[in-house]
Amino acid sequence: MSVELAEPIYQGGVKPGWQDAGWSEREVQGPGPAKVMMADRGGWMLKHSSPVHGTFGGLALRYKAPSGFGEFLEIRLDSEGKTVFPRVSVTSRHVLGQDGDWVQLLIPMAELNPDMKAFDRLVLRARTSVGSDWVEVEGLGFTHPGAQMSEMPKGVASLALVEVAYQDGVKPGWEASGWSEREVQGPGPAKVMMAELGGWSLRRMQPLQSGFSGLAFRYKAPSAYGDFLEVRLDAADKTVFPRVRVGPQHVVNHQDDWIQVLVPWPELNPKMQPFDRVIMRAHKRVGSEWVQLDSLGFTSAEAAMGMAAPAMEMGMGMGMSQARKAVGPPRPASLSVDCTAPSHYISSQIYGIAFDALKESSGTDQWELGATVRRWGGNPTSRYNWKLNAWNTANDWFFRNTAPGDRPQFTYDDFLMANRTHGMQSALTLPMLGWVARDTSSVSFPLSKFGPQERMDPEVKEAGNGRSSSGRELTPLAPSQTSVAAPPEFIAEWVRALRQKDMKRGRSVHMYFLDNEPMLWNSTHRDVHPEPATYDELLERTLSYGTAVREADPDAVIAGPAEWGWTAYFRSAADVAKGATPDADRKAHGNLPLLPWYLRKLREEEKKTGTRILDVVDVHYYPQADGVSPDKGEKTDPESAALRIRSTRALWDPSYKDESWIAEPVRLIPRLKKMVEDNYPGRGIAIGEYNFGAARHMSGGLAQAEALGRFAEGGLTAAFYFATPPPRSPAWWAFRAYRNFDGHGGRFQDAYVPSSAEEGTSLFASRSVDGRHLVAIALNVDPDTARSARVELKGCGVLKGSRVMTYAGEPSGFAEQQAPGMSAGMMEAQLPPYSITVLDLTLEPAKAPGKPSAEKGQRPASP
Repeated sequence: MSVELAEPIYQGGVKPGWQDAGWSEREVQGPGPAKVMMADRGGWMLKHSSPVHGTFGGLALRYKAPSGFGEFLEIRLDSEGKTVFPRVSVTSRHVLGQDGDWVQLLIPMAELNPDMKAFDRLVLRARTSVGSDWVEVEGLGFTHPGAQMSEMPKGVASLALVEVAYQDGVKPGWEASGWSEREVQGPGPAKVMMAELGGWSLRRMQPLQSGFSGLAFRYKAPSAYGDFLEVRLDAADKTVFPRVRVGPQHVVNHQDDWIQVLVPWPELNPKMQPFDRVIMRAHKRVGSEWVQLDSLGFTSAEAAMGMAAPAMEMGMGMGMSQARKAVGPPRPASLSVDCTAPSHYISSQIYGIAFDALKESSGTDQWELGATVRRWGGNPTSRYNWKLNAWNTANDWFFRNTAPGDRPQFTYDDFLMANRTHGMQSALTLPMLGWVARDTSSVSFPLSKFGPQERMDPEVKEAGNGRSSSGRELTPLAPSQTSVAAPPEFIAEWVRALRQKDMKRGRSVHMYFLDNEPMLWNSTHRDVHPEPATYDELLERTLSYGTAVREADPDAVIAGPAEWGWTAYFRSAADVAKGATPDADRKAHGNLPLLPWYLRKLREEEKKTGTRILDVVDVHYYPQADGVSPDKGEKTDPESAALRIRSTRALWDPSYKDESWIAEPVRLIPRLKKMVEDNYPGRGIAIGEYNFGAARHMSGGLAQAEALGRFAEGGLTAAFYFATPPPRSPAWWAFRAYRNFDGHGGRFQDAYVPSSAEEGTSLFASRSVDGRHLVAIALNVDPDTARSARVELKGCGVLKGSRVMTYAGEPSGFAEQQAPGMSAGMMEAQLPPYSITVLDLTLEPAKAPGKPSAEKGQRPASP
């Protein structure tokens, strides 16, 4: 592993024109790597015989040092004149790759020499105290503009991908098609004949939203073809995407005859529109030899990179840093943790994620981010037939019956056992719509019966989207076209079958959800439920199916009604249906908002029958402001990023007027608590789906960290991110802040402790039940200004030890800060711009803390 050098300095020995100039003990005569002793902040200087001018891409070197040294290197240029050059601390953002114990670095010239001044020497030194082992250095020199990786071992020269379409074969969730001769079944590279302007297409079964940084792939073609490739995105609708001709500006590196390409996202998708396919073709006539392609997919936003410093895949993948340089000096910030105030237990189920059917067998990131529970949910689960392992994709994807998961044999029980294997709990959605899939092949709006439609499934030609060519909704056939009846007994049989299995293996389902978003059934599942749901239908189905579940599993935790969002908290689908009298259904039920009415009726039912049906009230929440959530565009411009972070105030702040069509305070958690208190005391609260968008951008990471803190503060029973944050994205690291910030199990503790923070910052605190361990998470949501935080620990005891770890967008995650200033009841910490900082504290309590309220895991009491 090395980088092409325009001006070598040391490569097996000091190169002509350069000389060794000291100063620590060293062995630099060659052949072989230079060896330098950097104990006592030692280092090495190399001097050129004359001033060096010219434009370089950066300084490259390989080094080998004991892992205990950590990040210790500092590099700078120098000259005999009065010019002062920056001292650059080498961090993970400068790492291109690793080969065994050797680390390849590339420091951009913009950091070393921002004013492009002449220099004649290079200084490498330790910026921290390290041991007396040798530091070995090799391949030291300046790169051409547009540095390229070379001599890479097979398999290392591909970019880190967060969505893979083809890698030694077509990946699950994707299918290959095209108009040219091709061999794409794998294993190995795809082979496509591009003579006569031939090409190839890859289509994803579920459309993708924007939010990537680029399209990456490797290709091999005869050199005589020259620049011949054209790539574009496409969608099943009428969206038109740019055609991008691949040129030298897109080439990241060469490896033998293979060329690594990265096409930036703004060229492919400047309007950030959803898409479902990638098309590659020759834009000019070429020969009839194979064009080979591999490692084709999309890179994450944090992996956005200039051609001068390509971050190469190694192990988990290295993206480029999103860390920001502070503008101006840090501003002071006063934060406080109040251990004298009442505390409460934190439910472990607030760190939940969703089951992603298309990614179940790919990657390990869903198991590594620290989530504690996974939810089997989403639109298809309303139609899941547990006996046949079949569901219907509804209007998400052409109303098709299919098997769940990315493998046909994947079942609900595989889901439960996978969670158990990885130490996670399970939440399971139970259908109560009344119809489930009859097989894995039927479609609701077949071409043979309805003719061509507005959109047809490219994979299953018989499946249409249920709209005429003009866009008019088609009247569905009878539900039996795709489905069989699923009365309450059908669901009770499923629950009994689970309990029977659990007698040997222990409980496998820790929460049941009564279906999914009933007030959208008439659109999502209009092929079997075309009429809008009413107050009475929701209650009747909840009573009949909920009672069946309770009888089958008396100890079950049952949640509902899993409503989709703001409108459905207050009105039925019938209240807002097109052509209906507005709010007629609500007015017929005492003009009570839907959720309070629902809770009150269930309380009355329990009093009358003695059967508790509902344990947890569950709703879904997606911010509605333009550009924030996944279905609103996920914009990351400065204004949208700030709006995304502000929108989290809708979870808790009664003074925050929602900046969307809602246009009033949402105060979601306090609102739900009040509804429960007034109408059915003792119920828990769950947010079964939520997502603040832009998971790959630091604003999305900060919003996610804020949300988790508010869930802990608000005492929620459960919360489930939809679906799973992309691996090593800022939202992924936000989970890790609470669940495994140090990679060794460091986590937010079990009791929530009240805290306060200045505007522009947030602080969430927790401690162990014995009061000896306190973990707090501080957020700086200012993109430009660092904060010097002074954290008061009121009544927490004597501070015995501290560790401060910060994430500000670095691909490597949390890094430990220098030892903070601290006294008995106070500590200091630096909060970089746009950052998540964990304060991990050891305390000697002045007295034993009081027992937190709300016993962990307690089921609600009877009314």
